Amino acid sequence: MTDQAPVPGSPFDRLVAFFSSLRHFNKSFWVANISELFERISYYGMKAFLVLFLVKALSIDDTTASDIGGWFGLSVWGLAAVSGFLADVLGYRKAMLLAYALLAAGYFILGYVSGMVPILLALVMVAFGTSLIKPSITGTVQKTCTPGQRALGFSIYFMLVNVGGALGPKIAGKIRTDAGESGPSLALTVSAAAVGIAFVLILLFFREPKAEAGVERRKFRDFARDFRTVLSNGRFVLLVLMVSLYFSVFWQLYYGLQFYASKVLHLNDDQIGSLVAIESTTVVCLQVVVGYLVRNMKPMWATFIAAALSAVSMATIGIGVPLGVAIFVLAIGEIIYSAHFYKYLGSIAPPNQVGMYMGFAFLPIGLGDFFGGFMAGRLFTYCNDTLKQPEVMWYVFAGVALVAAIGMRLLARGGEAQQQAAA
Repeated sequence: MTDQAPVPGSPFDRLVAFFSSLRHFNKSFWVANISELFERISYYGMKAFLVLFLVKALSIDDTTASDIGGWFGLSVWGLAAVSGFLADVLGYRKAMLLAYALLAAGYFILGYVSGMVPILLALVMVAFGTSLIKPSITGTVQKTCTPGQRALGFSIYFMLVNVGGALGPKIAGKIRTDAGESGPSLALTVSAAAVGIAFVLILLFFREPKAEAGVERRKFRDFARDFRTVLSNGRFVLLVLMVSLYFSVFWQLYYGLQFYASKVLHLNDDQIGSLVAIESTTVVCLQVVVGYLVRNMKPMWATFIAAALSAVSMATIGIGVPLGVAIFVLAIGEIIYSAHFYKYLGSIAPPNQVGMYMGFAFLPIGLGDFFGGFMAGRLFTYCNDTLKQPEVMWYVFAGVALVAAIGMRLLARGGEAQQQAAA
């Protein structure tokens, strides 16, 4: 969308104007985002079955597998902030080519090697490559869009991410089921091939965006200084912990659900992939509608409701509600969260440091992935093997989500009190 006044006329006229506006995004914008679609298909196709893959490939227990998965998730999200500096130094084109080459090699190696060390090294390659892609794609959107295009540009980016999140688990689950013993290796080969397509797209069609005039490249010491600054804000640290708890529950789609669905419900990988895909499919279909309905909601209430819905989602699994319904509820919460979290984070940050704080928005996602992996294997093993009541695991996660909801609400109330006192 270019910097134009709203288009008058019928809804049909406005719809035509919207699709016409898509032509104003340049080629590099579309190439980068389409490559991201293939990368997300690869990533979520692997992530959806990672813990089950590790259990079988390494002959390890559920706890160890979910611990490795948690460390992997923390690496992906934690490295994203640091990798942003490398992307700036290399340029986005070189950074994406490096990332996709690492990812293609990592996925392929992961499918065909055996032993703890080779598999962990392949996961390191995947984690680093994935962390390098995120700042490269978002940076491309920022630089290739005019101010008037950016809102729509990032909406397109998020939509394609979730399309990949929906397709990846479904494709991988189908392959893993239909191909039998060779299914896991073949699914990872498909992941490697998908990022290979992304590599070719960038190599042939992507051109480096022009640097924004007057914008000075940040140095690593700036990142280290900012990190110390945000950690000195107690409310921000508490917010990160509360949001990390929320994400530790959200990531059970890729941890607890895998154990529960395969070992308690005895679902095959195709069925598990279809279940995981419900979350991203819901986001793709309902992001605009739900976002519109909650657009005027206060950020503090939105984040509270998102965490509360995740508690409801976990509890409903425990009482036997179909998994698809529970995942749908979890997805609605994620839509509400994503629509308002940045506003909420901005309310925690000092007025002159909002941009700095936004740079650390990925931190609780990574920590949540780590905590989720740490808890899932231990809880499932205890509840399933010792208690013989695997559904208890979901009640515990519901409690974790409820703590996150209450904690975020209390933080928001404390912020309101401070603002009123200052006034």
